[in-house]
Amino acid sequence: MIGQGAFYLLETPPARGVFFVCLELTMHKCAYLILAVWLAFSIPSLPARADSPQVAPAVCRAVHWLAGQQLPDGSFGLWRPDGTSSPSASVTADAVYALALLGENPAGSRWTRGGRSALDALAALTPTYVYSDAGAAGKVGRAVALAGGNPRAFGGLDLIGVIEAAYDPTTGRYHPNLLYRHTLAVEALLRTGIAVPPAALVALQSAQVADGGWFWAFDATQSDVDSTGRVMSLLAGQFGVNDPAAFGHAADYLATMQATAGGWTVGYLPGSPNANSTALAVGGLRAAGFDPQAARFQKNGRGALDQLLAFQEAGGAFVYIAESGKEESRIMATLDALIALAPYLGGQSPCRAVYLPVFLK
Repeated sequence: MIGQGAFYLLETPPARGVFFVCLELTMHKCAYLILAVWLAFSIPSLPARADSPQVAPAVCRAVHWLAGQQLPDGSFGLWRPDGTSSPSASVTADAVYALALLGENPAGSRWTRGGRSALDALAALTPTYVYSDAGAAGKVGRAVALAGGNPRAFGGLDLIGVIEAAYDPTTGRYHPNLLYRHTLAVEALLRTGIAVPPAALVALQSAQVADGGWFWAFDATQSDVDSTGRVMSLLAGQFGVNDPAAFGHAADYLATMQATAGGWTVGYLPGSPNANSTALAVGGLRAAGFDPQAARFQKNGRGALDQLLAFQEAGGAFVYIAESGKEESRIMATLDALIALAPYLGGQSPCRAVYLPVFLK
């Protein structure tokens, strides 16, 4: 008779878990199996392939760190200086969105705490967050659509209905003033497979400022880095717009605004480079067909992608500003970094579980 044994080594952050089964094995053979399990702990999870080799391990570390930030009810929130955190619909929506972009399942067991998944937690938080705001509905809606949910019926709301009700056909805007909220509403429609009115695209394109970028509000006279990267990602990445002149002008703006030390600030305010602005710039450049590692975006021998990765701590989190006392908010910096890095992985899950069968005679 042949005895059988098998073990499963699962990457379940923040700690690895091992499950093993001994069937019809003698005691010493089962002991060998347990020894094999012990040795398997030294085997790292396998990172997904990326078109830039340093991205996959960085993303894998960040995802493991993010799992440790999930709250007992499945949600995510901003940590306070006293070490406490409360659920946030906005942060949870961004987490679900980032995870779905990376090929993770926000409704699956890996992202479930206390019987509630990250997607479940977002559904519970949505009614008191969205109200009638198309931007909030868009932030939740894009995450839900990517995660395989139904934005037409989520958290007791029709998120698409909220977005469509806010549309002004005379301006093409889903928000009268805030361009950023307009981009969220538009992306939710695109992610859901709903045709966006041509005027909504024109509203985005015509909001480009003379200096080459975009600002967080409509009708601006100066740009900011964050909005410029965001709009480039949306126009090129989701709309599929091919406009070399407009994107070239925007890339020139980003090159001009890049800090001498590398990375970007928001642009219109003084300060040190931060991970969020750098991530949005990198994401926008790549989506529009520019190489963030190209010579024009190199500072001190490092390309813009390298500069973004330099914000990552050994534990996996990305800091907001890489200066003592300015590291927070890590969770927002990490989410923005993951969203920017996701395209480098081609939609693959960054860390895959290892399954190793063992059969002993």
